[in-house]
Amino acid sequence: MADVIFDTEQVKAVVQGVSAWMPVISTLGGGVLAGGVALLVSRMNHRYAREREATAAAERLRHEQQLAEDKQQKEFFYIATELVFLLEEFAEKCALAAADNGERNQDGITVVTEVAPVLDLTRVTGDWRVLPPKLMYRIRELPILLTEAGKYVASAYENDHPEDYSHTFWERQYQYSRLGLKALFSAIRLRQATGLPPTRLNATSWSVQPMLMKLWRQERSRRMVRAGLHLQATAQLNVALQQSIKNQNASGGSQ
Repeated sequence: MADVIFDTEQVKAVVQGVSAWMPVISTLGGGVLAGGVALLVSRMNHRYAREREATAAAERLRHEQQLAEDKQQKEFFYIATELVFLLEEFAEKCALAAADNGERNQDGITVVTEVAPVLDLTRVTGDWRVLPPKLMYRIRELPILLTEAGKYVASAYENDHPEDYSHTFWERQYQYSRLGLKALFSAIRLRQATGLPPTRLNATSWSVQPMLMKLWRQERSRRMVRAGLHLQATAQLNVALQQSIKNQNASGGSQ
């Protein structure tokens, strides 16, 4: 009986002890739960904040890229407009020089009536870097080709015959028609790339482009004929030399 009473007292003591700790346990459990929820909310807010920042950064970058593209397109249109008129003006001058057959002066010597064309790219104020690389190269190369053309014409003049100077005019026809076509084709490409209206230099059969094509083809054909005649003459000369050598050898052997 005493043991039962003792066990009962122990159970009561344990229950009382547990009852005493329940508020503490509840408080700790509530704190842990609240802390977990707060941590979860904080992490979610941080993630959302990062996502918003990333979205805003991407939007800023897209906006900056769009502004850069718009600026580049405007620069491209600006320099293209400058170059189109400059190149077409140069092509017209090339056509005049290429079609020039000269006239006789008071001494009976044929002289040019149209001066050699000039191309001054320093007049262009736009940003060259916005142009397509190949097109920029073709345009920037023109002044160098123009200088070379002048040297070919000068060499033809130095080795030409007085009075008519036909080879000089043929050289002018070839060099300047070739240069004029190069300039005009670059201008046409610029018009196409920027959506500008088509060139007016090929509107009729007597416009600059067909005139340049006609002059260039005419002189190219003449050059091919001259080259063929030169090869033929060279071959005949080689045959004659070989025959002369054989004759000399035969003559020496007979002696």
